[in-house]
Amino acid sequence: MLEEYRKHVAERAAEGIAPKPLDANQMAALVELLKNPPAGEEEFLLDLLTNRVPPGVDEAAYVKAGFLAAIAKAKPNPLC
Repeated sequence: MLEEYRKHVAERAAEGIAPKPLDANQMAALVELLKNPPAGEEEFLLDLLTNRVPPGVDEAAYVKAGFLAAIAKAKPNPLC
């Protein structure tokens, strides 16, 4: 997922346009990566979570909200 998104970002940058936000499938993959982040990718993962998920009523935002709600409710999570 990370390599695909980086490739997407590079392609869009070459065209002079911003990358698309994460979709629900990418967000679900990001959640799994956040639970056990690859070494050296922690900051990039948090940047994706913070800046690349569309706000509002979007499927990716729903996945993000569920993940953050689980953290807030102190369900078992390596980030807590």
